Amino acid sequence: MVSVSGITGGLDIEGLVRQFRSVEILPRRSLEARQATLESRKSALTELSSKLSALYTVAVSFTDILTDVFATKRGASSDSDLLTATATSEANLGSHTIEINRLASADIRASSQYTATDSDFTGLADQSFDILVRHPIDGDENNQVAVTVTISAATLDLTNEEVMAGIAAAINSAMSAAISAGDIEVTERVTANAVAEEADTTRLLLRSGLSGETNALQFTDTDNFLNTLKVTRNSTLTSSLGGFVTVSTDLDAEVVMDGLTFVRPTNTVDDILDGVTLTLAGTTTQAESFTISADTAAVKAKLQEFIDAYNGVINFMRGKTTGSGAFRGDATFSLVAFDLRSMISAQVTGASSAQFDRLLDIGLAVKRDGTLFFDDASLFETALATDTSLVSELFDASDGIAANLKEYLNNYTRASGVISSTKQSIDVALRFQSDRIDTFNDRLESRVERFRLEMIKLQTVLAQVQQQSAFFSSISSRLGF
Repeated sequence: MVSVSGITGGLDIEGLVRQFRSVEILPRRSLEARQATLESRKSALTELSSKLSALYTVAVSFTDILTDVFATKRGASSDSDLLTATATSEANLGSHTIEINRLASADIRASSQYTATDSDFTGLADQSFDILVRHPIDGDENNQVAVTVTISAATLDLTNEEVMAGIAAAINSAMSAAISAGDIEVTERVTANAVAEEADTTRLLLRSGLSGETNALQFTDTDNFLNTLKVTRNSTLTSSLGGFVTVSTDLDAEVVMDGLTFVRPTNTVDDILDGVTLTLAGTTTQAESFTISADTAAVKAKLQEFIDAYNGVINFMRGKTTGSGAFRGDATFSLVAFDLRSMISAQVTGASSAQFDRLLDIGLAVKRDGTLFFDDASLFETALATDTSLVSELFDASDGIAANLKEYLNNYTRASGVISSTKQSIDVALRFQSDRIDTFNDRLESRVERFRLEMIKLQTVLAQVQQQSAFFSSISSRLGF
């Protein structure tokens, strides 16, 4: 605004510039609004992709040809302290009697007992022997690796206690070297210890890495040293003489199941019944039992994953296709919820039984809002008890619910799918929009600067006018006008 109070008056240039900018910047708001809309849509697509991927993952698991989630089984033992049973989907339902007569054990050998402070090995030369470790290879289940152990004369020229400790250290070192060289596995290593059963005594104790008769300790006693120690004595050890703790023929587990006797090298037995693993923990004094049954709780939990993933998509899309939602009016995505609901409500013509060709037949129903829920748990349990394969077909038949969902969802979630392509298009639009905003800002600053310069010029003109006005007023006053 022009001041006429005197030559020192002037315009509020920066105030005028601010007013000018506030008017000129208004068109940018529409550009920014468009940018915000694009970013909101891209964010919504990212979240949709995550939810569709979660549903796709469950659908894939329901159509896995190797694992039938609806045939999940569980094992239960009459005495879990003695026996546990686990089962895969390949296991057959039923109960079995079992007696555990013997547990599998490692082979333990001991030397004779010596007085700790005596020196019974003084004067012996270096001693050498091989421990034969079973190390199965392709084509030879009974392959053995000879691990050589050498005891120096210097070690033998010590007290018995120190000798036993030295022998144990040499054995353990040789085993570690064999493991490092890849000759044997860690689980196959033989361990050695020097032990004292009572004061002033010592003896060497060896233990096989794995249990069972096939893994019993074997030696090549090159210098007859192990024989001297009585480690290889073919008899049960005594308080003074070496030998074995358990005869090699008793190192295997022995169980009697349904009247048949089975002998196995470990206490984890997985080759008697298909899909069943028995873990033996103790011997029985009477016949026990274990039962393989359908794991209804586990199957229901898996189906709940499907329900939760499905409902996650439905609820998300409801908020994005109404009001100011990111997909409102979008033909590509606004029908996703409708398509999914149609698929899970459809009849599965590929199911071999009309008794189970809809989700309703296994107790699932759809609410008014489109979400799934367990409506009748008894129907679900009845379906599983009838035949789990029929329930599986409801999902993995050629037109099964999971099969259709997997194909449909893959079109959206794969790397080159609808969502990825749409986000790429949005990224192009965002870059274009950003360029437009940058160009607008540059032009705005240019216009603002021109306006400022015009105001400065105007300020100068006004100052000149004020000076001239003051000059004429002075002359007029002198002339008496």
